[in-house]
Amino acid sequence: MGRHVGIVGVGQTHHARRRTDVSQAGLVREAVDRALADAKLSMEDIDTVVVATGPVLFAAVNQPEKWVVDAIGAQGKSVVRLTSGGGAGFAGALAGYYQVAGGFSERTLVVAYDKLSEGQLQYSISTLYDPFWGREFAVGIMGFSAAYWRARMDVLGHTEEAAAMVAAKNRKNAIANPYAHVKKEVSVDDVLNSKPLCWPIKLLDVPPISDGAAAIVLSSEKMAHHSTSRPAWIRGMAYCCEADNAPERSLMLSEPLAIASRQVYRAAGITNPRRQFDVVEVQEPYSCFELNYYESLGLCPPGQAAELIASGATQLDGDIPVNPSGGCMGANPIGAVGVIRLIEAATQVMGKNESHQIKDAKTALVQSGGGWANLRGCAVLSA
Repeated sequence: MGRHVGIVGVGQTHHARRRTDVSQAGLVREAVDRALADAKLSMEDIDTVVVATGPVLFAAVNQPEKWVVDAIGAQGKSVVRLTSGGGAGFAGALAGYYQVAGGFSERTLVVAYDKLSEGQLQYSISTLYDPFWGREFAVGIMGFSAAYWRARMDVLGHTEEAAAMVAAKNRKNAIANPYAHVKKEVSVDDVLNSKPLCWPIKLLDVPPISDGAAAIVLSSEKMAHHSTSRPAWIRGMAYCCEADNAPERSLMLSEPLAIASRQVYRAAGITNPRRQFDVVEVQEPYSCFELNYYESLGLCPPGQAAELIASGATQLDGDIPVNPSGGCMGANPIGAVGVIRLIEAATQVMGKNESHQIKDAKTALVQSGGGWANLRGCAVLSA
């Protein structure tokens, strides 16, 4: 049993399609400075640093941690960089969690970022897979995602409207998010009538491409009181995978997410997710994936995600608000998204969320993932 670990400081940039005012290193420093200030600390107080980004081609800089170390004043610190596609930020936070929980660090800074305006996003995604067995995905992730949603529609009888409800909900929530890249309310009909991209996915089902960074300070219980009287304690955290091209893969549930959630719920004492969580933050690369996550996380029985979104339960005034921040529909700096989801959930249970503070929020669920469906994780936070 490791030591208790809490989030004691958070910071993120203002996200945009192109942050031409700063370099990649400057983008990172913006988030780090805010996180350290929030934690009432300086870099001298940090023992270890984790730098997380998307694949190298996402931002076209090889070994960016060397650049980042100079920018944030982390010379002489223990530094590690990792990447895990869209789940890079979450994987980085998990690595930082282990350092503190294992007693190797009292405080760890995790910073995640992507400056997608300077890289080759589509080329990178098209070369992520096995050149022979994975060639069918070389056209990018959207084709697979469309097939993923179509398969559920066929079996469950779901319509395009369920995904459109997700897109409309999250885009409306993002309007109040001071860091969001896209702030525009749309209706379900707007989503349904938007430009078809890869049926049934349409333009407004897809999040923006953003430049941005996010950082958190993780602390041991011994040192947390120096930063805040109300840390966001990590009660459980896991990141699981499945085979890249398993022919027996189910498209109904995210198997790695279901495995991860079982592990995390056991550690956190969660037996009824729908009733025990006050707020949920998920990483939805396309609107249809949020529906899958409802079921894979146990927020509703398998096959009932469309009914859940239609009931209004996941709205701000529902009994299980999902993505009060707007999720990826508001901002999508891919490598940083996992940390952003943790920030939004942590600030909810700390009572200082800047988007939509959920009244009396005490326990939050976070989901993040990478790959096209084969890497998924979740975490439980509480005050």
